[in-house]
Formats: sequence, structure tokens, C-alpha cells
Amino acid sequence: MSSFFDEASLVMIPSGYKDQKVYSVKPLDGSGDLTFSRASSATRVASNGLIEKVRTNVMTYSQDFSNANWVPFDASRTGSQTDPNGGTTASLYTSLTNSANLSANFATASSSPYTFSIYIKGTSSGSVSLRVDSGSTAAQNNISYTTSWQRFTYTFTAGASTSSFVLGGYASFTTGEGIYVAFAQAELGDIATDYIATTTAAVSVGPVSGLPRLDYLNSSCPRLLLEPQRTNLVTYSEQLNTGSGGTTPVTANTAVSPDGYTNADTIGTGYWTKSTSQSAGTYTLSVFAKYQSAATFGLYIYDGAYYQGTFNLQTGVATPASGSPTVSMVSYGNGWYRCTLTATTANTISEVGFGSGNFYGYGLQLEAGAYATSYIPTLGAAVTRGADLAQKTSASALIGQTEGTIFWEIEVFTAPNIGAEDILVVDNGAATDLLYLSKGTNNSLIGDVYVASVRQAFFQSSVLSIGTHKAALAYANNNTAFFVDGVQVGTTDTSCSVPAMSRIQLGNGVLGPSINKTAQLLLFPTRLTNAQLAELTTL
Repeated sequence: MSSFFDEASLVMIPSGYKDQKVYSVKPLDGSGDLTFSRASSATRVASNGLIEKVRTNVMTYSQDFSNANWVPFDASRTGSQTDPNGGTTASLYTSLTNSANLSANFATASSSPYTFSIYIKGTSSGSVSLRVDSGSTAAQNNISYTTSWQRFTYTFTAGASTSSFVLGGYASFTTGEGIYVAFAQAELGDIATDYIATTTAAVSVGPVSGLPRLDYLNSSCPRLLLEPQRTNLVTYSEQLNTGSGGTTPVTANTAVSPDGYTNADTIGTGYWTKSTSQSAGTYTLSVFAKYQSAATFGLYIYDGAYYQGTFNLQTGVATPASGSPTVSMVSYGNGWYRCTLTATTANTISEVGFGSGNFYGYGLQLEAGAYATSYIPTLGAAVTRGADLAQKTSASALIGQTEGTIFWEIEVFTAPNIGAEDILVVDNGAATDLLYLSKGTNNSLIGDVYVASVRQAFFQSSVLSIGTHKAALAYANNNTAFFVDGVQVGTTDTSCSVPAMSRIQLGNGVLGPSINKTAQLLLFPTRLTNAQLAELTTL
């Protein structure tokens, strides 16, 4: 491979990235780095094998209790106290009267679930009220603290755009009582996640808008995940006990989910439904499920008739049932599977749901399309993830203009017959002169060459299995060939002209998006020999 590295003009192996940038390892001067864009948050599977979501602490000055947002009443404050991590960001509040309290405001979205959390310990053991006020909503709990740090949490549904945390004042401090506070957090959802420090504004971590997603699902090496725009039409994707019907009991937050937090629900025996109203079309329903006590459960879409599949959480086998849907299961580790059902409905969809039960569930998603894309969390409303795009414009110097080779390693992770997808486009910026690789409706790989919108060459491989594949399109005047997994596709084209090209695009390009994962992208300024192409693409 080292000789191929030396000969290549561009080598992109997903490993380094920052906001709006995917680094290439060659050229070394950064001239081959790809610009990345996505105008939304997203998820990925991180290197630890867990789903990484965007998390946000909306409590400003979360460890600066001297800031004016933190208002003590009838209490004195002593700063620079030892915090739970051994730093000095905690504060000690000592009550001057039994009416003492400490309060702070934070921004919320009305009707959405939030969890407030704060670390507390006392100069001695005691109890006090922890309260959150949000419009007409008032959530209160009397807490008992000790002389050791504890994290206290409170979950509530916001009733206003600004909510308030109040410590004390309801079940009051005792005069002279001392309480240390540290690490305050307010976040969307019904659990407290790892603490995020803030100062003047809310802080988000994870695959935020504009940040490339290096995905590690079932792999120790990252792949660049590039997907089309999709919307999760389920409004409470993780709160399966919210807004559901049927006879199935749901117990919230009983198991560790694929994101590493205890926010998966227990789904009991019976049937479980969520009402919806979606026009007829092709939809994909998915949920993460883990065996509890029943081996199988059913997943369905209903439009007056049932489109249903059965999923075995002990064997990992999915079986289509009524309505002839397409079904699949993908392992996410630790016994979790993402179970997926795709159906083309004849009428308006009125509900989706589960049959039977006794399993752990998490992350329900309903999306328009013929396959499941990466998980899109929702908390009270449908959420849209924007399309991903990685590209390099003004790249003429990296692209062979009279001859060259494009190599691409892909992880195909969708079932056949889901529609064609354009994957990698090298063009003149106007999509009239171009080379591109795409995936056919039957999971074949296609190599295409156009000059002035006139097709010069076309190659199509046989059906590919789900997994890793390597493809190379080598071009020169009257000498163009396509190799996939070490084998030449068709014969060398001896009547092909070469287009003038200046732009490289991966993802939501001029010809449409791809949902497959890029493991490597290499450009060569020369047309490699057929023997080299076979060597380069051999798995």
C-alpha cells in the first residue's frame, strides 16, 4: 500500500476532523482537506461503541456561583471551595435565617422534558427542598444530604421559556446551616447525563451542526458517515411511556441503552401503539431492542392493514410477516439490536407499534424512505437532521486532467432494492463533465463517465453483500476501466473521452446523497494499470 500512497495525489482516511473540516493525510499542506457541512445536530457511534448524541447544558455559569444569575437570599456565599473533581469551583452557602434560599434562571422550551441536576454536600447532614418553577409547573423534592458530595436531579416538563431553580425556601434551611454547591446542569430529557461546564452561554457537546461524523459501528476503524436529510416523525423517541396506547405496560429508564445511560424502557407483554398521520408512501420504522424475557416481538406499521415483521432478540434473525415488508436487524453490542421494518403503504398511516413484548426498548424512529438512517432523538416534536456534505472545490491540481484513478473504500450497510444512491462525484462544478461512483438499486456499484452531459463509459458490478467493498475507476483517453473487490467489471472501454474536472464531492452532492460510509478516498494523477487496480481493490 505504501507505493500507492506515494503515487496518490490525495489520500483521505477518516481520522482527523474539526468543525467544518475533514482532514486528508495527503497532501501534507492541507490543500486536500475536505470542507464539511451539515446544518443540524446528529448522532454517531463513537469509538467506545456507544451512540453519541448532542447534549446541551442550558444552565449558564454552571460553576461560577459568584455570577449575578445565582441569587442568594438571606444567605452568605464563600467561593473557591473544593468541588467534586478536586478543583476550587464550588461555593459554600450559609443560611442567615430559616427563610434562606439560592435561585438561578435557565432557558427552556415549553412542553419539553428537562432534567436539572446539581452536586450538594453539607457541613453536616441535613435536608432541604430542591424546586424547579417553570410557568405554572412547579416540581419540588425534599432532599437529604450528607457531608459527602451527591448529585441530586429533578425531572420536569417545562411550562415556559424561562425556568428557575430554587434551593431552600420551601423546606427551609436551618439558620446557620452550611451547604456546598457545584456543577449545576439543566438539559433536555428525563435523565441527567455527564456534566458539561458552561460560562456565558449554553454549551453543547457531541456531533453538533457542522461537525463531521466518524462512525465506529461494529468497527475499530472509523468511517465517514454521510447521509441525506431525514426527519424522525416520532415525537418522543426515548420516552416510550409517553403518548402511547394499547395494553402494554411501559416502565421508564430501567436499563442501560446503546448510548450508555440508563434511559431504556421495559416493554411489557401486550400491544403498544403510537398514533400518527402520514400520507401513503414508503416509510421505515426502527427501534433499538434487547432481550429481557421474551425471545421475539413484532414491529408494525398500520394503514388499515398491517405491515409487520418479527424479530428474534436471541438469534438476531428478522422475519417478514403480514404485508410483505422488508425487515432487518443490526447488532449495536451488549445485546442490543436495531430492528427495522420498511413498507410502502397504500393509505394514510394511522399508527405504528409493537406486538407482544417483554424486551427493553429505546430510540423509536419513523422516517419517510426505504431504509433506516442514523438515530434522530426527539423530545416533544419531530426533528430533522440535515444532509451531510464533504467536498473540495478548486481541486484541479489534485485531479488527473488527462488521465487518473479514483479509489474508494465503502461500507455498504443497507439492504438491496432501496433505490439508487450517488456516492462520489468528481466534476467541473456544473455536473456536466464528471466521473462518479454510485450504488444501484440492487446493491451493485456503478462507475460512470460524462463529457458535456454525454455518457462516455458505464460499468455496473454484480450485487454486493452488506459490508466493506473497494472500487477503483481508472480513466484515460480511450482507456477506461472499473474494478470492484479485485475483479474487473466488464471490459476496458476504448472509446472514452476524459472530462475536465475541478471539484470532489462526497455525500449530498449535485447528483444526490449517499447513506453509505466512506473508509478511504484516494486520487491518482495517473491511470493505474489493470494489475495495479486489481491489487488496490482486493479485499
